Amino acid sequence: MKRAILFVTLLLAAAGYAFLQTPPQAPKPATLMPRGALLYLEAPDLGHLLRDWNQSKVKADWLKSTNYEVFSRSNLFTKLQEVYNQYGEAAGFVPGLKSVIEIAGTDSALALYEIRDVEFLYITRIGDADLMKSELWAARDKFQQRQAGGVTFYLHTDPASKRTVAFAFTKGYLLVATRDDLVAQALELLGRGAGPSIASDRWYRDATAAASNPGELRLVMNLDALVKSVYFRSYWVQHNASQVKQYWAGVADAKRTGSGITETRVFLNSEPAAATGNVSGLLSLVPPEAGFYRASLASASAEVATLIVDKLIGSPAERPRDLRYAPPEESPDNTTGTEGDLETRIDEQPLPAGAGVSDSIASIRGLVDQTGGRAVLLVQSSAADGGTFVHLPSVIVIEGSGDWQRDSVRSALSAATGKLWTTALLGSGWASGTAGSHPVERLDGLGTLVFAASGRLLFLSNDASLLAAVLDRAGTTQPTGSPTYAAGFQHSRERANYQRMTTALDFSSPAGAPAFFSGNIGSLSRVLSDLTAVRFTEEQQGSMTRQTVQYEMR
Repeated sequence: MKRAILFVTLLLAAAGYAFLQTPPQAPKPATLMPRGALLYLEAPDLGHLLRDWNQSKVKADWLKSTNYEVFSRSNLFTKLQEVYNQYGEAAGFVPGLKSVIEIAGTDSALALYEIRDVEFLYITRIGDADLMKSELWAARDKFQQRQAGGVTFYLHTDPASKRTVAFAFTKGYLLVATRDDLVAQALELLGRGAGPSIASDRWYRDATAAASNPGELRLVMNLDALVKSVYFRSYWVQHNASQVKQYWAGVADAKRTGSGITETRVFLNSEPAAATGNVSGLLSLVPPEAGFYRASLASASAEVATLIVDKLIGSPAERPRDLRYAPPEESPDNTTGTEGDLETRIDEQPLPAGAGVSDSIASIRGLVDQTGGRAVLLVQSSAADGGTFVHLPSVIVIEGSGDWQRDSVRSALSAATGKLWTTALLGSGWASGTAGSHPVERLDGLGTLVFAASGRLLFLSNDASLLAAVLDRAGTTQPTGSPTYAAGFQHSRERANYQRMTTALDFSSPAGAPAFFSGNIGSLSRVLSDLTAVRFTEEQQGSMTRQTVQYEMR
């Protein structure tokens, strides 16, 4: 009995000693951040990511690109540069990427609290020796000293701009902020070990709970507060605040893999999305040679009809206007002719303005309404003819609620093309033909229109070869999951033809500015030449929207 008691005593003593020797788990940066942030960015090893970026060819190429040159002259870049320099004055030095890498440790996070003045708090785990070698630590003698949570922190305000830089170092954490209260509150949280923080905010808590394991970089978004900011609505480059507004929180994780980068996103809907089907069946029709595809649920028949007219039948293109000048005054009494009148026929009654396009869309819309379009797939590629021109073959597949009737399809397409194509050029009208080994019906005029109907699927195209490639995919295995939207782009396949086409189409730009598509965007395509393809899927799951973006690299 005594031996048993002695054994238990020794076992408990050993367990206690092991517990005392095990260091406490380091707190997560989100638990140290004061509440009220708009965006929260974290990385388990920020220093490693920044060093990889600094040494990458992509970074070097981008800084030398036309795209960066144009961006560096933009209003957004100029304003950010001004704020950056003002904070540099407050810090005593203007930090470059080298200085940022010096203070980038492992567990790191950046929280943005205000957009206009770029107010933020940055926290990172970093070793004493690494910090002592940084420019920030060398400049500390220029700062005033304050106390918070029993820890000394450093503070300096630039008298000209009134910008503030504050920082502290304790327990292996470096804290840098643009407001002294943010550092003070973070030090209090670090000292107490608990308290109201970003980690306890509902937008952060619910978003991260819905997401998978964090990636190498995680962005958590307080979208409900973000879209209320006038500065977000003004400077957000996508200008889609109305779409962002349907979500109240979100999280995005990026992770490098052997074949590229995978980004997973979860958005929490303000209102639960209604289950309306998926596009898996249409995705199985996408052939390998497709340069671009997009599959979506058919929300409105007018949108489907407009897509068909724009891509396959053709609508009159608007004449480009130099946006540097105001449009000329239009007067009903102005009868002065222009060189454009040389193309006006005097032996035919002119059509009413807009009659062709609107009537064509109405004809197609009636067909879609009759059968009930549930989902639509657009497949496109580019093909050079060896000369000047680049063709854009397209296939549109509509999944209906019922079977498509060939007579109805033929009648609607005839009405639509008759509004925009010269009747004399239509020849004898529809003719039977084949796309590969598949029977189709074909109409030739100012363009080519081919269609095939198979049960609930209607195939429309302006190119028999691409249509055959899509038809050959019918009956193949559907991809897993239930995506409500999907898209893909073969960057490596389309780069050369895109550059060729945009070089021919770009009209004159203001003096000193590169052509937008062939010069500006074209240079970004060259910078990202190792990016071979991008694939995107979206799936609605009740109150959540899940998205996955795959960047395939060479």
